[in-house]
Amino acid sequence: MKRARFRTTTCVVVIVTAIGLLLSTPASGSTRRAAAPGVSDKEIVVVGLVADLDGLRQKGLIQQPKLTTGNLIKRWQGFIDEFGPINGRKVVVKPVVWDPIDATTYARACTEMTQDIKPFVVLNSAGYRQGDVPCVTVDGNTPMLIGDPMYQALLDNSKGNLWSLMPPADVMGKGTADFVAKRNLVPKGSKVGILSSNDVGVKAGGDALEKALQKYGYSTTKIEINTLAGDATAANRESAAAVATFKAAGVDTVFDGVPFTYTAGFFQELQRSNAGLKTFVVDDAPSMCTIFGASRIPAEAQGTPCLTASDTRALPTKDGIKPDSAFEAKCRATFDKTFNEKSQPGVPSGDVTAGGVVYTEDVDMSYCNIVNLLMPAMKKAGKNLTWAKVAKNLGETGTAPAGYLSNGQGTLAKNKRYFADNIHLVTLVGANAQTPKDANGLFNGCPAPTACFVPQLVDGKEWFPVTQDG
Repeated sequence: MKRARFRTTTCVVVIVTAIGLLLSTPASGSTRRAAAPGVSDKEIVVVGLVADLDGLRQKGLIQQPKLTTGNLIKRWQGFIDEFGPINGRKVVVKPVVWDPIDATTYARACTEMTQDIKPFVVLNSAGYRQGDVPCVTVDGNTPMLIGDPMYQALLDNSKGNLWSLMPPADVMGKGTADFVAKRNLVPKGSKVGILSSNDVGVKAGGDALEKALQKYGYSTTKIEINTLAGDATAANRESAAAVATFKAAGVDTVFDGVPFTYTAGFFQELQRSNAGLKTFVVDDAPSMCTIFGASRIPAEAQGTPCLTASDTRALPTKDGIKPDSAFEAKCRATFDKTFNEKSQPGVPSGDVTAGGVVYTEDVDMSYCNIVNLLMPAMKKAGKNLTWAKVAKNLGETGTAPAGYLSNGQGTLAKNKRYFADNIHLVTLVGANAQTPKDANGLFNGCPAPTACFVPQLVDGKEWFPVTQDG
């Protein structure tokens, strides 16, 4: 009996083991690998994270017919399709939106991306609030490529899940102080004001700027307004009230690192009160000093300088339009093919109409820049696609071409997860539909009848490293 029981037990073990092997091994005999999120045999799903322009139109806040959620997604898909399938898989863009005037929708978008869709990667050109990115890249462990400035601690804490085009807010804060102090653009010993906010990214930029300015011998007064609530009316009241506070503190120059949505009140109060404060813009937040941002900046901010990695089509001489590089021309050709139109340099999103003439929107190069970095890194990762491989490849990118950014090139490295290397000084110049066209076909130096940033030569040069203190 003991011998029979032994044989029965052995038989059961053999059967269970065989079943286990059959379940764990494909018929081909190859080793089964768990698919990465968003990856199937035929597709790679990525999220295009964009502002809900359709919702804003329903609320009466947008009029231009071309400013639609669908057209923003079409930009992503157009640039991606130009690369074709990646190792046999089509890259498919799924839209996720947030409402810029409803602060609760940022978290809702994060949940949709990280828990419902679970894409391979999230792509965002601009506008998604810095303080909500950790929900995606840290808490949600979902990779993200983004055009806007982040902040260094977030890039570090995301551990390869987050890569940005623009320098981090705190790097730009320090870089702005370096640039201004070394060229004595603000006299040494001056009392300076810093207009910042409680949004974690903007705050990081303001803190870094303050620390660096104090190191150079400036005395500082910093005011942080509340932008986390997303209440532009309340924030503009706070920024307007900051003028009197700065004036009472003896400040003569103010550095503004808060998005213009919340600082129209500040610039309006500067003009109304004739406060006499000089201003600088710190490019540490979304859409601060871009071609597209310039057209939406309060008119009272005209003449304000900004240090930024973003490029413009205007020339320092205000007598022409900067020609495309070979890379920019390629991006433009793809954009024009996608939308079956001919884009015009320097025209903001949604077109501009003046004197019965329609000026067609320019390429938003951030889309092309992001796709041009991501797709080769994905292709190099091979058929068994994982984000760990793609992140490693991104970190080995080295120098690559950049459109409308950083003097035409940037770098990515293992420990440098932001792309831009260089900044330049630009000044906001006013233009509108009533501005006459000059002999060069420009509008007060701007390529289109709308406000623009015009580069300024400093010491005979335009571009400088982001930080200059070694």
